[in-house]
Amino acid sequence: MTCGVTIRAIATRVPTISVSNFDENWFPDIDKQSKLAWQEKWGIEQRFYTDHLRHSPMTLACDAAREAMNLAEVPSHDIDLLITSSTNAMQLAENTQCGLPANVFYPRNSYATKRLLGLENAMAFDIQNECSSMMDAMQIGHNAIKTGQAKQVLLIVQESSYEVMDRTNVNGMNFGDGYAAIVLSHDDDPTLGIQSQAYQSFSNNYELATVSWDKHVNTPSHMSFQMAETGASEMGKFVPKYLPKLVKRALAKAQLSNADIDFYVFHQPARKLIDAWCALLDVSHEKTLKIMQQYGCAVSAAMPIAFNLALQQQLIPENGKIIIASPSVGWGFGAQVWQLGELPKCAPEIHQTVLETCNHTKKDVL
Repeated sequence: MTCGVTIRAIATRVPTISVSNFDENWFPDIDKQSKLAWQEKWGIEQRFYTDHLRHSPMTLACDAAREAMNLAEVPSHDIDLLITSSTNAMQLAENTQCGLPANVFYPRNSYATKRLLGLENAMAFDIQNECSSMMDAMQIGHNAIKTGQAKQVLLIVQESSYEVMDRTNVNGMNFGDGYAAIVLSHDDDPTLGIQSQAYQSFSNNYELATVSWDKHVNTPSHMSFQMAETGASEMGKFVPKYLPKLVKRALAKAQLSNADIDFYVFHQPARKLIDAWCALLDVSHEKTLKIMQQYGCAVSAAMPIAFNLALQQQLIPENGKIIIASPSVGWGFGAQVWQLGELPKCAPEIHQTVLETCNHTKKDVL
């Protein structure tokens, strides 16, 4: 008998360093007018960065994963499949944590994560599709459960921009750090899970936004995020319209209309982009959440952070239908229609600073 798939739990982490656009310690070489123009364009006012003296990206990602498994009440030995992703190709601080030499480039995150979390029965691999990676991992994990290859799937994304953040370039201000984990589970109700999906990619605008090597760039890896001078305006010609097309295609495949959808969980690149998507889809502001003003664009962690916050704020009803949709540089676009059952358990607190303060308070009381 065909099974269903449920999003059992989600946990996300926002690191400890809060940086506004006008923080002269972080962006001293960018003039105020450029910052104001950039802020108006993207709608981002601050972002959070990882304090690498206190936490490694792997530590925060594993913390989110442990919380997601605890919320889902799924022990580590029951995880059948682990899928991890990180846009940052340089994992220089992670190898020694799992017994590898410091300068090994491969294997990537999944190997280290599996060892650190004790996922002794899990098949593990990495994927990478930049901003859409968590959405894509949800599709792959969902398919694995539907085809009987797994019953419990753990998905993890970790995004740290430290290695590629050029503080002298205004486009380096786009990104913040974030960490997220989702547990997908087998369910006996075959109506639960992805009802339909639509994907499409276009490689002809690849050069508009990318990460590239440049020995003159002052970053630890000599890699940096690069956006063409006309990048934002060129993206404005196709990114606002292609994602709604994919959403409409997915809705049509499921024989649904916009009125049937209870909530939209979008990737979080820019306020104006989400406004454009909502206008083209006739989505009211109550049916989505925009978080980039406070969190920046946390790459593949942006969508799950928005999902976690929407669940916290009780914006998604039980047994509801939701859309998960994301673009990614390259350019790829995707949309999924999910039928939920019981609501996913979510992290009640996502800020690492608050979590550490609470832990210290508990210790002081004890």
